Amino acid sequence: MTGKRASNPPVSDRWSYLWLAIATVLLVFTYGMYRNPLAACLALVFMIRFLRTQKTGKGYLWVVLALGVANTISWWRTSFELPAAFRIIFGFAVGVVYSVPFLCDRLLVRRFRSFAATLVFPFASASLEFLAILPNPMTTYGSLAYSQFSSVFLIQVMSITGMWGVVFLVAWSASMINWIWEESLAWTGIRRGVAIFVGVNLAVVLYGMVRLAAFHPQPGTVRIHGVIETDFILEEWYREVAPLIGSDPSAVRAYSEPSYDRYLNATVREARAGAQIVVWPELATVGYQDELDALLERARAVARQEGIYLAMGVGLLSADPAEDYISENRFVLLDPQGEVVLDFLKYGCTALNMYDFEIQTVDTPYGRLAGVICCDLDYPYVIRQVSQKGVDILLVPSFEPTAENITAHSQMAPFRAIENGVSIFRPTSQGISLAIDPYGRILGSMDATRVDERVFVVQLPNQRVLTVYSLVGDLFGWLVVVGFVVMLSWAIFRGRKAGVAATGSPEA
Repeated sequence: MTGKRASNPPVSDRWSYLWLAIATVLLVFTYGMYRNPLAACLALVFMIRFLRTQKTGKGYLWVVLALGVANTISWWRTSFELPAAFRIIFGFAVGVVYSVPFLCDRLLVRRFRSFAATLVFPFASASLEFLAILPNPMTTYGSLAYSQFSSVFLIQVMSITGMWGVVFLVAWSASMINWIWEESLAWTGIRRGVAIFVGVNLAVVLYGMVRLAAFHPQPGTVRIHGVIETDFILEEWYREVAPLIGSDPSAVRAYSEPSYDRYLNATVREARAGAQIVVWPELATVGYQDELDALLERARAVARQEGIYLAMGVGLLSADPAEDYISENRFVLLDPQGEVVLDFLKYGCTALNMYDFEIQTVDTPYGRLAGVICCDLDYPYVIRQVSQKGVDILLVPSFEPTAENITAHSQMAPFRAIENGVSIFRPTSQGISLAIDPYGRILGSMDATRVDERVFVVQLPNQRVLTVYSLVGDLFGWLVVVGFVVMLSWAIFRGRKAGVAATGSPEA
């Protein structure tokens, strides 16, 4: 390996704006709703290359513009009720955040010699995501790690490192390709660095291959049925029903009450078909307090009669005329005696209350059960309680508000299973229902928008798997932050030393 400085931007490249254009297009498929593993890696490669060919200020403005445009497009359909101006502002705000690792790479990479410079971008990227996501009430939705949802061997490393290991490796790949590019494939200068990079990635992939091929959940399964009788589209709800919640309760009752019978009848049918646990999706039934109280009594009678566990997604409508929305999004689990054994509100995507949320558990003949609601699952530092409390099966009733969410959100659920070694059952209204084993393998799926009979049946493993991540938590994330601080300190030290040397030279 040569001892010369790795990159000393700007690098001469007459194709630099072509790389910017390519990167902008590929970035649409990187962070947001439309993910592609190869596009994500190549987007980083070309964006790093572009910025290294430009003066810092001018190049960085182009990077921010490209990221802003790409993220505006990628996140446009996340929420249909937001005005267009807000979506544009949001897209550019996200773009500014994601531009920081590129700026760090541009400013710091010239301070390091050869192969060491390839570590600047991955340390910056993983540190940014780790520190930005921890306080973020809007979930981990935009993590670079999710772009690798289909890289089944790679993402097994999360059982050790959490999401941050995947972010680091993807960013490192982009930085390595740029280093090899700038070295013009001169083998004598890059062979040692390439050997280290290939060795690390080969070890990660082999670990994933062995983990998936040689390890399986312990014997023992439980038969779980998800029933989805919810017909309304959220856009229709906002347009037709929500304005009536405070002003015309009788019209709302006429809209919502028929679903109660459908869900209870479906529950009886599935119990008699062999279900041991029946799960309704998020907001399966909505109503005013008196309606939900009556529904709960009927559900308790069904659970006792059929001898099943019944998980219900219910939404409480506000009786205040000034309100036009669901005031409580609740998960209720009944045991075979009809007793309420789990009862909690959704915490995700709504407020900063996820920090003090405690996941409830209950021991059953089918293993230890717990539950969260939809995007509650997107907070890894909360969901880690599942492994700490020895949960075997995590029930996740869900609802997808837009067509774009259907695929993007379902790609994220296996990440929590891998991290925590837990089986996940996720019945989803207006989306893809999933059954996932403790290694992140999809055991079954059903798209509720594409079938007529919306019943999701699976035999799910009911014994958890111990993972390193469940023991050490986000240790890797903090180590990455420490590594970036060390690199930043070294770069500052080298810069000052170089400045002193230049000042004291005869030429100066």
